[in-house]
Order: sequence, then structure tokens, then C-alpha cells
Amino acid sequence: MPAPTIRYAHAKDGGRVAFHTLGTGPALVMLFPLHVSHLTLNWQVPLHRTGIEFFARHFQVINLDCRGGGLSERRIACLSVDSLVADVDVVLAALGVERVAFCALGDAALLACHFAAIAPTRVASIVFVQSGESAANRRLLSLRHITPNVEAQVRGALFGGLGDKHNSAALASVARDALDPEALRQWEQLLEITSLLLIARQVAAPALCLHASDDELISRAAAQDFADHLQLATFMPIAVRSGMDIWRHRAILHATAQFIASGFNLPIDVLGRHTGKRAGRAPSPAGLSHREMEVLRLLARGLSNQQIAESLFVSINTVSSHLRHIFANTSVCNRTEAAAFAFDQGIL
Repeated sequence: MPAPTIRYAHAKDGGRVAFHTLGTGPALVMLFPLHVSHLTLNWQVPLHRTGIEFFARHFQVINLDCRGGGLSERRIACLSVDSLVADVDVVLAALGVERVAFCALGDAALLACHFAAIAPTRVASIVFVQSGESAANRRLLSLRHITPNVEAQVRGALFGGLGDKHNSAALASVARDALDPEALRQWEQLLEITSLLLIARQVAAPALCLHASDDELISRAAAQDFADHLQLATFMPIAVRSGMDIWRHRAILHATAQFIASGFNLPIDVLGRHTGKRAGRAPSPAGLSHREMEVLRLLARGLSNQQIAESLFVSINTVSSHLRHIFANTSVCNRTEAAAFAFDQGIL
């Protein structure tokens, strides 16, 4: 598929905000952190393009570069959370869009949370991918001042995948060209002085927090803490190495599309068709007992077997037995697919 056409929205101060759209339907704004936001280069990252194209089957996917980086106006007087939200708003105004869902990756959670906090009626839902406070991630970003090529290569390897040279190299290119030094300095300062957790407390929109449980930059504890600060969030750990690996997980993409659609009160029966083709029959929650439904709800929230046992006041062996029956009845192979099934069937 050819790259979407780059367009520009004009802010009140005359600065240009670059954006492109793909697909039709309810608006889904995909937000990349400012230090890896570049519309042209991000389209060349295979896994990023996979996510954009998948969601464009059901939604109008909107991507933008906030001023200070990417293809937008690079000259900025002062970068702030309010200025970033204003850039999103000017793009939505140019498209005539009032109500949106967000898919925020990493540190872009700061922007999505602030938008949802100040304009709650405009946000249908938010999907967070690998979001949470991370000192390690900040230290990695600080390398860009000293050795930008090294930082770009390390970031490409960590997030793009050690075994995927094409994806890693493309992501490294984004990291090298996303921000000028001055904008990078302001972005780092913004991340340092702004409390993501404090803003998260003000977010009332339904949220789905996807977390790659094997990621070494953002710990599961940090991601869980972030989810706990949101008013209405479901935490969904996935057994993959990095946030970008989530785009390789088809069942999760389908479940995420279901979640976004539900925020607009729209049914999108994509996961059922996907699972039905794989298993030979469409799964039905009718085959699960009341207690098995309770176990499945807790599993989808990211609880371990031990935590589920403690919550339901049963033995861990009982939980294991319930899970075996859940897996068999729903034709799923692991906890991740079981959680995706729960989202699809509305069990949560």
C-alpha cells in the first residue's frame, strides 16, 4: 500500500502540523512519542505500518507529528503538554472530527491522558501500549545528546527486535531524525517535570493497557501502577519482548479493535471470525460456568493464578483446573488468547 498523503493543519500562531489519515469510520488517533515521531519514516517501519493498516480496516486512523519534530514545524518557542494537545486539536478541527479514540505508544500516554482529562466528552476510549514511568527509558533517550547513532541503533534493536534487521534499522532511522537537539531537550524536560500518574488519575475514559511482559525498559510493575491510576482501565500483559512485538500478535490486534469499537458503541465482529477460522468453530461463553467466567475476568486483568486463587478464595489447583476447562471450551492456546476472547465476548 502506498504511503498516505501528507497534509498540514495550521495552528493559530501560524505553525504547521503535519498529519495523514488512512481508512474510514470513527476516528482513531495513533500517537507516537515525540522522540520517535516522523510520519514518513514511521510508515517505513514494518510493524508500525502493520498496526496502522490493520486499524484502518475499521477506523479512520489519524497520525500526526506534533510541532518540534517529524515533518511539522521544527521551530518552537516552548514545548508543553498544552501545546501538544493544541496540535492534536488543530488536526481534528481540520478534519471536522469531534469525538475520537486514542492509541498511545510509550511516552505518548502523557499526551493522550492530558487530552482526555481536559476534554473527557470527546474521548471514546484509549489504548495504551507499553506505557508507564521508566527511568531506564529516560536514560536511553539521554544518550541521543552524546551519541545519537548509538542511541538510535540500541533503540532499534530493543524495540524493533534483535532478529528483525529491517524493522530495527527502520526504527533507528526514525530515532535519528525525529527531533532536533533543542526540541529533544525540551521533550526530556517535559517528561521530567510532568507526572504521568497524576494526570492519569483524571482520565475517566475506558482504557486498555497492553504491556509486553518481557520488556526490560518498562517493568510490569510500572505498567500496572499506571493502569491502577486510571479510573477505568484493564491491564493486559502479553508474553512478548517489546511493545512493538504486540503488532505481531493477531489475536491482540483483533481484541484491541473490539475494545476501540465498543467505545463508539459499535460492534465489530472481527475476533470471532479470526478465532473461528483457526479453531474450526466460533467460541461461545455459554459453555463456561459462572465461576469460570470469574476466573477469566481476573485473568484478562493480568492476575496470576495465585492472585486469582486469593481473590476467589479457592486453591491454586482449582484455578488451574478452571483454566484448563476455559482453554478447552474456547479453543484458545494460552492466557493471551484467553484474555482476547474475554474482550471479544464482552465478558469483562
